[in-house]
Formats: sequence, C-alpha cells, structure tokens
Amino acid sequence: MYLQTVMLLLRAEGLHSCPQVMWTTYRKTVSRIVGADDGLVLVCGVSVGFESEGVPPLRTARADMRETVSFVGV
Repeated sequence: MYLQTVMLLLRAEGLHSCPQVMWTTYRKTVSRIVGADDGLVLVCGVSVGFESEGVPPLRTARADMRETVSFVGV
C-alpha cells in the first residue's frame, strides 16, 4: 500500500511511475552501488519521470485469467 500511495501522489504532481520488483534479483548489486547497510534488503524500486509523448506503451504478455483465477460460489 505504501508504494501505491507514493505512485498516486506522483500522478497528482504530474509525474508517471513504474514499480519494479525485478530489482530484488539484483538486490546485492544495487545495495552495494547505493551504499546500503548490510541490515537492509531491497524489496522493490520505482522509476519516476515524465511520460514520453508518442511512444507506444510496452505491454508484457499475461496469462489468461482462467489460468490464474478461481471464482468460488459464483
């Protein structure tokens, strides 16, 4: 919820953002580069900036909803 709130606040200020959980794969490298203490663990990152006009949005492949969702009692 914290990251969602930050992203909503960024939009209110006219900025765009993109959460990036994949950074956890490189948490040790990123921690070393940013000088984080050993007791801290990178959970996610967020890119912040202005939208590039005219650039088509990147849409990654998604599993069909029937593969990932089960409706109970419907």
